[in-house]
Amino acid sequence: MKKNTIIFALFLLSFNTFASTSPEDLIKDIFQKTGKENLLLNAKLKSEVEAHIDFQEMSKSILAEEYSKHSASDLKWFEQTLKEIITRSVYPSAPKFLENVKITYKKTKENEADAKVSSSVNKKGESTDVDYLLKKINNEWKVVDVAIDEESWVKTINEKVQKTIKDKGWAGLKELLNKRLTELKSNKKKS
Repeated sequence: MKKNTIIFALFLLSFNTFASTSPEDLIKDIFQKTGKENLLLNAKLKSEVEAHIDFQEMSKSILAEEYSKHSASDLKWFEQTLKEIITRSVYPSAPKFLENVKITYKKTKENEADAKVSSSVNKKGESTDVDYLLKKINNEWKVVDVAIDEESWVKTINEKVQKTIKDKGWAGLKELLNKRLTELKSNKKKS
């Protein structure tokens, strides 16, 4: 009896380990956690969710050819600011948005290095296609982009960043992003 219990426990452990590493299960885990509460108020859940997202890879893709033109401290500033803007924009509204939402997962496309988890998000009779693009980084799946109705976050942000750099330079980009972050922090204090 004891031997069967140990084998069963090992089976469950190996199943849970396998399940947590699949791209679709990772996305489900993110939704489950972000739907509980505003993650800005729960450091543990926030950390668990952010462990599944690679903001550095997003930053590289957004900056594109600009990435190699800037110092390590500028790149770190950009990554941290981008992360804060995204998280302060998404986390507070996620629990309310995810109420009464039905998410249907479609076929996941996966190879050794990349995966695309496709889903349909249905809320109040409206359906939106949402794709999550993941890369395997250090043997773990990480979200590196989200596309809503085939419109990539990274591409959209890239276009805005590139236009700002072209029009106002790196200093103008810093000013714009710092201003946006200040507004988001100010909105939190008002709430």
